[in-house]
Amino acid sequence: MNPWDGKTASFLRTVTNIIILNFLWVISSMPLFTIGPSTAAMFGVIRKWHMYKEHSVIRCYINEYRLFLKQGFLVGTSWVIVGSLLILDVFFFLQIASNLKIVFIVITALVFILYIITSSFLLPVLVHYNAKGLALIKQAFTFSFLDGKTSFAIILMWIGAGIILYYAPLAVFVIIVPVSMITFRFSLFSFEKIEKMPKIKEQFVPLEK
Repeated sequence: MNPWDGKTASFLRTVTNIIILNFLWVISSMPLFTIGPSTAAMFGVIRKWHMYKEHSVIRCYINEYRLFLKQGFLVGTSWVIVGSLLILDVFFFLQIASNLKIVFIVITALVFILYIITSSFLLPVLVHYNAKGLALIKQAFTFSFLDGKTSFAIILMWIGAGIILYYAPLAVFVIIVPVSMITFRFSLFSFEKIEKMPKIKEQFVPLEK
């Protein structure tokens, strides 16, 4: 009899896998510039868990890391850099003495809002659909626009996670994967709903297993 059979064993296996995946993400994200590929790989593993009942963690993570390495750098890491620059721009404009200061701040803030909205679907779209580069970003924005409620829920959830991490930084070892799992689950429901819209299914093609 397989010792991993049964509800209790299945629950323990799931918890163990989550802890291992969270640890792998933290370790592989430590150089910071690798946060894009690491996060994409994490979401890739979560996708395999949800859609194909994949139970492996380390092997699956390595495979997904290799698969999304280029996209992770080009889109993931670059996206983080863009967000950081937008935040720095806001602080910079707050310091300058100019009559146009308010205009610069408002424009940058609006761009940052669009950035946050697009971010809610960016990683789920990256690992689930056959889209790359600017087309991927456009698709993520389209999904966030078509399902604003889900996008808003995902953003609120990550804000909550950010608050927890601010007061308890060590929570990074346990909170990232669970929140990402909920994010992907929400996104998957949204994908299924949006794909039923006319012409949408033809435009957005999911990746194969």
